[in-house]
Amino acid sequence: MSSLVPAHQHPLLYAIFARVWLHELSRTERARVTLASVPDAALDRLAALGVDYVYLMGVWTLGEEGPRLSRTHPDLRAEYDRVLPDWTEADVVGSPFAVARYEVSPAFGGDAGLADLRRRLAARGIGLLLDYVPNHVARDHHWVKERPACFIADDDGVPLPGRDPYLPPWPDTAQLDLRLAETRAASIEALRGIAARCDGVRCDMAMLVLDEDFRRTWSKRPPAPGQAQASGEFWAEAIDAVRRDHPGFVFVAEAAWDLEWRLQMLGFDYTFDRSLYDRLSHASASSVRGHLGATPDYQRRSIRFIEHHDEPRIAAVLPPDRRRAAAFIAATVPGMRFIHHGQIEGRTVRASLHLARAAAEPVDEACLAFHERLLAAVRRPILRTGSFATLTPRGPGADAFVSYRWEPLPARGAPRTAAPLVAVVNFAPSRGGCRIPLDVAGVAGRKVLLVDLMTGNEHPRDGDELVDPSRGLGVELPAYGLHLFEIRR
Repeated sequence: MSSLVPAHQHPLLYAIFARVWLHELSRTERARVTLASVPDAALDRLAALGVDYVYLMGVWTLGEEGPRLSRTHPDLRAEYDRVLPDWTEADVVGSPFAVARYEVSPAFGGDAGLADLRRRLAARGIGLLLDYVPNHVARDHHWVKERPACFIADDDGVPLPGRDPYLPPWPDTAQLDLRLAETRAASIEALRGIAARCDGVRCDMAMLVLDEDFRRTWSKRPPAPGQAQASGEFWAEAIDAVRRDHPGFVFVAEAAWDLEWRLQMLGFDYTFDRSLYDRLSHASASSVRGHLGATPDYQRRSIRFIEHHDEPRIAAVLPPDRRRAAAFIAATVPGMRFIHHGQIEGRTVRASLHLARAAAEPVDEACLAFHERLLAAVRRPILRTGSFATLTPRGPGADAFVSYRWEPLPARGAPRTAAPLVAVVNFAPSRGGCRIPLDVAGVAGRKVLLVDLMTGNEHPRDGDELVDPSRGLGVELPAYGLHLFEIRR
């Protein structure tokens, strides 16, 4: 099967923790569910939400050493007590990022089960993304015995645990040495094997293997003697190798240290936008506006999210009004829009990466209804293929507002008659108002109707007033209130 390439320039990705999802489906179906037997209703639901890609996290085979360490680590056991009070030793199955073999776990239905799921997703127009972990493997990965020179080892020849230079080492992993030609060749071959099974990869901690940063991190540990050295950037070599066989394959990078642009320039289609996440979670409207002023190419390649498997559930850290405003902005600015499984239902407990199941939680019906309205609006072609520009709020309360517009680009698939959209958010904890001149083509000289796609409310306006720099669109909103106006002529 060739890689599925959705036509949307700003696609919607839905992230699922495979083991938790299958456990929950099994509980609902009252029978064991594997990747091959996921109910049609679950896949139809994803299609109804407008999902372009599913990122299925943690399908690969794990070893025995990782789960053993996960069961004995005191900090992890304390985490299990917090997030799943009724956990048992059988629930501890290890981190999905300590991969022992890039083959689908037999517990999930193996490679055949994954292939069947991929086929069924593709029939609904949905692509499949899987994990690739370039920096390290499980301590009992088969390469540890077969290719010992591929690892950075201690003085006794034992592979060191994988690490980020700013975090404690991961004790269930073995650090690959990407300075060596043999390691790169083996890693690229593994990546090509993954590419045959899916439409794209999320590359875990992709910045760790950038050449300069990797060599600086491990400067005190020279490569194994007598080994041929690699040159250039691993990602340039790896991405080119995969795309020779799979031209439409999608590369997604988890990134930090402000290296997103560097990774994009090396060929990544999308990089996680941690900066916007931080601003939506903790900062002000002016900070968000500043970030949205980045170049169009950078924005188009950014992944916008408010929840992630490594972060607390957004419903546990933000009040409902700010959470809605943050979700709205993340879903309606350019780039890949990222929805975390459980986010739209308002879950508050983050699943442990080391457990086979997560705590059951009731659905927050108000949160679900909001997200369904939002995602219905995001399905409009103009928000997937249109032209984006920020708008400049004016007046005494302007600093609290974030506003932008989308206009159609017919050459990219949006119909010529598509109505422009204007988003307005009062991103502040108190009521406020402002005026926003709309530089929207085709509005001047006409009477227009502003239809709020989030509420259905309609507001007739004079187009000349809307585009007048001294007047513009007047709005007043409660704390974290928002509009998504479709401008109908």
